[in-house]
Amino acid sequence: MAVNWTDEQKQVINSRNSSLLVSAAAGSGKTAVLVERIISMISEGDHPLNIDQLLVMTFTNAAAAEMRERIGAAVEKKLREHPLDEHLWLQAALIPQAQIMTIDSFCLNLIRNHYNSLDIDPSFRIGDEGELTLLRGDVMEELLEACYQEENEDFIRFAEQFGAGKSDKAMEDVIVQAWQFSQSHPWPGEWLDECRRQLKQEAEGNLDESPWMKFLLKDTALQMEELTHQLQAALEVCREEGGPAVYEPMLENDLAELLGIKKAAERGTFENLYEALQAMEFVRLAAARNKAIDENKKEYVKECRTQVKKLVEKCRESFGFQSPKEAAEAMAGAAPVIETLLDMVQKFDDFYRKAKRERNVLDFNDLEHLALEVLLEGDSPRQPSAVAKELQRQYEEILVDEYQDSNLVQETLIGSISREETGHPNVFMVGDVKQSIYRFRLARPELFMEKYASYTREKSPHQMIELRQNFRSRDTVLAFINDIFYQIMTPGLGGIRYTEETALYPGAVFASAEGMAGVPSRLLMADTGSHAYKQLDEDAMGYTAREMEAKMIAGEIRRLTDETDGLLVWDKEQEKYRRACLGDMVILLRSMTGWSETLVSVLMNEGIPARAQTRTGYFSTTEVETVLSLLSVIDNPMQDIPLAAVLRSPVVGMSDDEMAWMMASYKKNTKKGQDRGVYGAWKLWEEEREHPGLREALEHPGLREALEHPGGAFENETGDSEDAVRIGAAVVPVEQAALIWKKLEDFGALLKELRTEARYRPIHELLYYVYRRSGYYDYVSAMPAGEIRRGNLDMLVEKAAAYEATSYKGLFHFVRYIERLKKYDTDFGEAAVAGEEKNMVRIMSIHKSKGLEFPVVFLAGMGKKFNQRDAYGTLLLDADMGAAADWLDLKLRTKTPTLKKQVLKRRLELETMGEELRILYVAMTRAKEALIMTGTDRSLSSKLERWRTGRTEGKQLPFTLLSGAGSYLDWILMAAGAVPQEHFEMLKVQPETLVGEEVTRQMERKMAKEDLLELDAGYTYDEEMKKELEQAFSYAYPYESDTGLYTLVSVSELKKQSQIGREEEAMGTGREEDGWIRDLDEEKAEDSVKETEAGGTVQEAEAKEGKKVYGRSGGSKRGTAYHRALECLSFHELHSLSDTKKALLSLYEQGYLDQESYEWINPWDIWKFVESPLGKSMAKAQAEGRLFKEQQFMIGVPASEMGHEDSEELVLVQGVIDAFIEEPEGLLLIDYKTDRISGKDKEMGKERLKERYRTQIDCYERALCQITGKTVARRCIYSFALREEIEI
Repeated sequence: MAVNWTDEQKQVINSRNSSLLVSAAAGSGKTAVLVERIISMISEGDHPLNIDQLLVMTFTNAAAAEMRERIGAAVEKKLREHPLDEHLWLQAALIPQAQIMTIDSFCLNLIRNHYNSLDIDPSFRIGDEGELTLLRGDVMEELLEACYQEENEDFIRFAEQFGAGKSDKAMEDVIVQAWQFSQSHPWPGEWLDECRRQLKQEAEGNLDESPWMKFLLKDTALQMEELTHQLQAALEVCREEGGPAVYEPMLENDLAELLGIKKAAERGTFENLYEALQAMEFVRLAAARNKAIDENKKEYVKECRTQVKKLVEKCRESFGFQSPKEAAEAMAGAAPVIETLLDMVQKFDDFYRKAKRERNVLDFNDLEHLALEVLLEGDSPRQPSAVAKELQRQYEEILVDEYQDSNLVQETLIGSISREETGHPNVFMVGDVKQSIYRFRLARPELFMEKYASYTREKSPHQMIELRQNFRSRDTVLAFINDIFYQIMTPGLGGIRYTEETALYPGAVFASAEGMAGVPSRLLMADTGSHAYKQLDEDAMGYTAREMEAKMIAGEIRRLTDETDGLLVWDKEQEKYRRACLGDMVILLRSMTGWSETLVSVLMNEGIPARAQTRTGYFSTTEVETVLSLLSVIDNPMQDIPLAAVLRSPVVGMSDDEMAWMMASYKKNTKKGQDRGVYGAWKLWEEEREHPGLREALEHPGLREALEHPGGAFENETGDSEDAVRIGAAVVPVEQAALIWKKLEDFGALLKELRTEARYRPIHELLYYVYRRSGYYDYVSAMPAGEIRRGNLDMLVEKAAAYEATSYKGLFHFVRYIERLKKYDTDFGEAAVAGEEKNMVRIMSIHKSKGLEFPVVFLAGMGKKFNQRDAYGTLLLDADMGAAADWLDLKLRTKTPTLKKQVLKRRLELETMGEELRILYVAMTRAKEALIMTGTDRSLSSKLERWRTGRTEGKQLPFTLLSGAGSYLDWILMAAGAVPQEHFEMLKVQPETLVGEEVTRQMERKMAKEDLLELDAGYTYDEEMKKELEQAFSYAYPYESDTGLYTLVSVSELKKQSQIGREEEAMGTGREEDGWIRDLDEEKAEDSVKETEAGGTVQEAEAKEGKKVYGRSGGSKRGTAYHRALECLSFHELHSLSDTKKALLSLYEQGYLDQESYEWINPWDIWKFVESPLGKSMAKAQAEGRLFKEQQFMIGVPASEMGHEDSEELVLVQGVIDAFIEEPEGLLLIDYKTDRISGKDKEMGKERLKERYRTQIDCYERALCQITGKTVARRCIYSFALREEIEI
């Protein structure tokens, strides 16, 4: 079915040969329009483009994947209509390689293709988030240590001002804050230099020309203008009939004073503004006792004047607290410490770059800045490089999605590859400044607004088009959103004025419904400071405001999902209405911290399944904490807290009483020099365990009875009650002692085994081993929410595998890695479970919801106060205004805020409020069918009364008033008076109602529990139910044997399975190709001292080259190195040991072998292999083209042939065949082995190798026959330890 595009959408799709800015409102179908524009460009017209002539930049990888999929589907659809169109077939082939990606991916591709113009190693990798966090921490410690050793006075002053407490964390935070901020600039070093230039200018007393002073004067003038409008409105009320005319002279005087401050600010000097602020004085209002005066009008005027007075006083306190001279002195006093900070930032950047270079790692900031180095050259102003000009010629158009979230670095990148400078603008930008919510990522919505203001609405080289129709939400939802934002979104607060041009208009058509559909938006409120709340009894007072809000939400969910009278939602797939279900509900939160846990707990308690999608809480989950504690104990058992956690956990299962007895025995027996803490107590019990008398007691039958049946007394042979044993200096009940000994003994054996495994296993393999041996994985799977808990443990394995790819290695470093991640507040959030959202309420942050839509949205936490923490920091930063800090007078030991810091604080407050306003807009526009808001406030009653009498009349509220709001709830209440009742319902919920319902529910549950406990367990109350239960419990799964099968198994795993029960230690190791250390017998010793062609022994020659020789075990690394060399070498070109060495060196220099692999390989081993009969046969076959190496395969093997005789399943087996030769009589299958062979008996070693690898070789033969269709005539393995081939 054809899409009916609106006129504006058609204009966006068909516009060409210009730079186009599309301001796309929420739900306006911008992604669909963008895809249609691309399809149109590559399929229509006389000269359609190829898709690789377009560069499409998205904000996320998910968005890029979705767009690529949509374009692919659209091209396929057109191909069905025009199957003979060769150009469309070409586009279909080009789509997988199309440049549809995030800007980070674009930069990464650019750097990989042009690394030669940068001073970087081409084999670089992108660092893991956790690794980079730890690396920055290590670098910071190194930097501060170096600074402390220098004992520089400037640094000491810096430490005095920014240090706090006994740690350097406060200083570290300030340096990292400034460094991260500098990275958002295209050229961080230049931004730091500009900050230094501003400091020098300010120290000279030239404040009026600085950017921050211009902002101050402009902002003050704007505030005074708005305050005069408010006073004029109050003055008009005074002049109305019944108005308080007696206030008129005072208001006129106030107006004159405000206009004086405004004019002083407009003159452009701080001195004039300071004098005007100091001269401002509010005269006391005259008494208004005339009974003819309307009390409401009187109160309105008084309230208006009070607000104006407060705002002027705040302005005077913020900017008029210092004279121009005092301000200049304070600025000069603060300048040195800021300069030191800027130097520290530069040093930190240098240290960090060096550390990354040593590890050959890049971060995402590096990608953008290195890409700029590729694209731009020369000094300021930089010009596009040859690479940039080539890209300008390649890309006919650059399409940027979510442009409102771009920053200066990305803007510079786009500008360098666009054709703007050649007079042919070709950048397509789509976004919505009202949805710019990534200021914390240093996004610059100002970039969008500059173009929004300067681009024309008519056809031109720089055009702006507005998409206003919303195809997502019902008209009732949109009407409420418009009603609110008409009043509260202004250019000064939000970045744009909300007008009819930027408002939302219904585009979706909903069929009429009989029932509850198209409901007005709702606001549910509770006054937590009310008298009713304080009068609740002690138990009820325990409910927090968040819990009460969760109960309000639970009540609404039950109302909306009622099977009879619930909300009707339109189902697009079924094309009809259905009742709302839990999966339709989402609860959006500004911040998940502290809220998500409460909401999930309360909703689950109310019988409503709920799941929070959060980035925090992973490390605090019980299962993850337990496993991390166990890893810490494996690394070092002498750690009290982890050891106690493991002993108390299900891994060991000690109870509180048992822990107490264990520690009590130890504390009564402490001796000088013995182990301390929990570990010491454990060791004491192990020592006492060997005492002859105690051993006799432990072996007594009565003790075994006590173990099997806890609670009985233990009697000795004489019949006397012997219910206690002496442990150290304490007497412990025998039953407790038995249980404690047994658990400690089992745990000791397990720990010994795990510590042995930890020596050679990679961390992720060790974790799986721990899960299996401890049984903890199965245990958590059986717990409530077991699927999520199991997912958390699986995620830990994934994080361990990612850790092993970093520059940190080993169990000790992994434990430290996790601890440092916790220290730096790096968390992952709990694991998600596929399909879980269908039957439960989702809880997520507003940021997470961006780009999504939901039938029913609950916007919770409306009363939560805005977080203004950034504006109150010790250091304030601004991209244009530089850095500001307090002035610390070391002599007087006083700290004074500088004028610049106060100005930056004001700007940050406004930017934060603007961001919050846009976040509110994003949250409200996620709703399709219904929007419900909930909030609590301690002053709700007074706020309702205040705004009930407000005179907004649907007009925009004053910017000064809006900027004084403390929460989303404040904004809604300010505007609520002008919202029609058919669009909006406000309900005030009484706290005692919510708490009363909960108390009743708890009583009912308690009574039901008591009734169940009183039932006779031996009596059958329902025979039919008993039969059903017995039948259910006796059910046997018919395919139980198949549950142990793997869907996909490697040949190595098959080999391991075939060796279960064999003495693997006879082979030296139980792991495949775990490296080898030759036991040099006389024969081998003779080989090892043979002379080289150049004279001297092989060992001497290797030692001279610094190569590794015998005596080092290397695990699978050596085997991997030998296999890689044998894969790449041309055997027929090796005629001597010298040739072999040269060939290996060439492989290393060409990058086929890394340095570590190159050092593992002994050239003499390779040469002896080439000299062997098998090696000569392979060399000849290679020269004739009959040798094939590294043959990958995947085959299906019946499970019945793998030891599962009763199974009909097919198991996929995958592997790699080292080599095979085509010979006239058939194929020769070859496999290389580097296993260690202990002892001197060669024949025994051969037999062990045959036995060990027979299953693997059988599988290789089967695969080779299937792949080639030929038979295998011979099978052999070549043992590098024995230096000969073995027929198998």
